[in-house]
Amino acid sequence: MRKPFTQPKVPLGDEGMYFEEFQIGTEYETPWKTIEAKEVDAFVALSGLKLPMFLSDQGAARMGRSRRLVPGPMILAVAMGLVFEAGLFDHVVAVARFDRLEFLRPVYPGDRIQIRVRVEETRPDAKAGRGVVLLGYEARNQDLAPVMRALGTYLFQREPGA
Repeated sequence: MRKPFTQPKVPLGDEGMYFEEFQIGTEYETPWKTIEAKEVDAFVALSGLKLPMFLSDQGAARMGRSRRLVPGPMILAVAMGLVFEAGLFDHVVAVARFDRLEFLRPVYPGDRIQIRVRVEETRPDAKAGRGVVLLGYEARNQDLAPVMRALGTYLFQREPGA
């Protein structure tokens, strides 16, 4: 069952999702986001990924690309931001790891992306007050083509009193 995020992100601690609320197989979709060229500029400057293909269309052409690309790490960062803005990470304690991270198609400045999230696994943590949640991600572009996939492992707070 897919649950679209239709509400804006709730304030931290007011609602959001605790460990107990994650049900295996449940899917969510985030709102869409357009990746702007100025955002790519800022990410490239911050990350130091000053490769020609990320800086300009001319630089991308020299690398055999049709036009400037969005860096893969930026796609992952934007995906996590969209999931956070949707309220899914309000009670996350830590990101433990990413597995099976793959970039499937190029993303260009001006493209729109949306994230599909699927709850793959849940289990209590050995430490009281938290649980482990594995979330599968698929980022897709405005043509609904997948551009990135990953599996993230997180520690989430348990509901107070659980």
